[in-house]
Amino acid sequence: MLTARGEVEDKIAGLDLGADDYISKPFSLAELHSRMQAILRRKHGLKSNVIHIHDFEIDIQNRTVHCSGQSINLTKKEFDLLHYLALHKNRVLTRIQLTEHIWGDVLEDDYESNYIDVHVKNLRKKLSAHASTDWFETVRGVGYRVNA
Repeated sequence: MLTARGEVEDKIAGLDLGADDYISKPFSLAELHSRMQAILRRKHGLKSNVIHIHDFEIDIQNRTVHCSGQSINLTKKEFDLLHYLALHKNRVLTRIQLTEHIWGDVLEDDYESNYIDVHVKNLRKKLSAHASTDWFETVRGVGYRVNA
């Protein structure tokens, strides 16, 4: 919860109603970011800010990807795409799910657009220059899956 109400009773009520966390205004953006990262780690059962997928290491905090100690330069969207797929490993994510997560709302006009496919192609190309990406699967007509 993000609210202007900062009394202890308000915080207790918010948490008792099911909030994962409670932060009151004014707040620091750095603190908000750290709290969001902590929630993501808990939700996805991560012990640290690093996700390992085969030969690749995804550092969520620093937004970097490494393979055998070598840094791989990804665009913001490519990193966001890989990060989201890695968090949901072994699950098929549809193009619409990926679009909604990375770009926000899905525009009806862009329903047939291939920009997700283009980003996946570019991401695969960058990753495969360092190691095999057989784990990065296309599910025809549906979307993509990271097999871990």
